[in-house]
Amino acid sequence: MSVRIVRMRNGEDVICDLFEVTTKEKPEDVVAFQLVHPYNVCVLEQEPELMIEGEESNAYTNIHKISDPEINFTPWAPLAKDRKIMLKMEEVVTAYETFEEVITKYNELVEAVNGGGNGADTAGSTPGTDGGSDAPATGESNPVETT
Repeated sequence: MSVRIVRMRNGEDVICDLFEVTTKEKPEDVVAFQLVHPYNVCVLEQEPELMIEGEESNAYTNIHKISDPEINFTPWAPLAKDRKIMLKMEEVVTAYETFEEVITKYNELVEAVNGGGNGADTAGSTPGTDGGSDAPATGESNPVETT
């Protein structure tokens, strides 16, 4: 599994199991991304916990110290029948790894929504609660290929 946060061109942050899509003719060229179990992710605003006096003036500056952030997950493309969504490369600004705690919360959510399976195991997959199969379109180490 390759859980990443994808920053979209429109500013959305989407956490998902991310796969590269290639063609059979040019397997080294990525043509799109497949997002499996995508969720919008955001850190909810918190009250500042720390005030620091500015060196150049007597003004105080608010600094947000996020020691225990509250993270909110909402379904991305909630009306999609299948939880495996193809996305054009042009829509992605960047994809990055996140903290292990965030990945753990994401995996717990995916397991709860899918009845205990996160879709990482293709053997014995069962239909998910969203109408699609829990099995990913490809193995973890193999990219998705289009024809």
